[in-house]
Amino acid sequence: MSGPAAAPVHRCAFHAGSAEAAALALALARRAVAEGWPVVAHVDDDVRRVMTGALPGATVTFAPQRRLTEATPAELVEDWAGHLGRAAGRVSVLSQQPFALLPDVARWRATEHATTAALAARPVELTCLVDTAAGPPANVAMASATHPLLWCDGTDLPNPDLEPAPRHGATGTALAERTLDPRASARNRSWWSAVLTDAGLDRSRRDELVLVLHEAVGTAAAVAGGTASVGVRVAREGAAVTCEVVLPAPCPVLAPSVVPDDRRLFLLWLAEKVSPAVSLTLLPAGDGCRIVVRAEDPDGG
Repeated sequence: MSGPAAAPVHRCAFHAGSAEAAALALALARRAVAEGWPVVAHVDDDVRRVMTGALPGATVTFAPQRRLTEATPAELVEDWAGHLGRAAGRVSVLSQQPFALLPDVARWRATEHATTAALAARPVELTCLVDTAAGPPANVAMASATHPLLWCDGTDLPNPDLEPAPRHGATGTALAERTLDPRASARNRSWWSAVLTDAGLDRSRRDELVLVLHEAVGTAAAVAGGTASVGVRVAREGAAVTCEVVLPAPCPVLAPSVVPDDRRLFLLWLAEKVSPAVSLTLLPAGDGCRIVVRAEDPDGG
């Protein structure tokens, strides 16, 4: 039996097809069994058959995938932790998200972030198996943006594309709201600058944020097919300022560590790297998307 439980793990293991999913699940289950940990598996029938045949007598509890759509993250983590009882170690959980039962990618994104929070200080190691061949690109992009760790060749790697947990757009105290014409670049920059100055941003942070927001408005117009109007909203959340740009089209994939194939996204991808105090997140919103740009206090205030 292993020692005291270490920090919990929320990882994503990408695979292509059912055979790879079964091989991954089996390797992770064997790893847990060798440690003396119980295993809980929310997997499909193909993976279950492979695990049952290869691990006879092992402490593996198979749970319905539907449970992943019916329970809250906190309820799931409580259920999983209960399998450990009074023993030391962890519970290893294998999860194949049933996207077909719940095709709402925005809800899955919120669930993954909430799951990471619920796992804090709990003796649970959660691995989400995500099929890159079967799943829609939006689901794969969501998974690659919401898991703190990636499973690669038997090792956990920090996820370079992990997005900050969303704050649901420009919440907090509203400062300004407007519809901008993306063709009026100089006028838009002047408006952004005035609003952010009134918000109390110093010149350096203001100029960095204006650069990113200028590209966000241009990107929204380009991706939406050259729309002549883009809705924006600015709010303050403590020492941070959050700006929301409405994109009337499905969310494109924009991973921080990967140069986008879509050239319309390149300047926005590049602009986001102007400062470590500026973050950018693309969040689904109904049939459209919100580009959320957030400027943090560089001193942590």
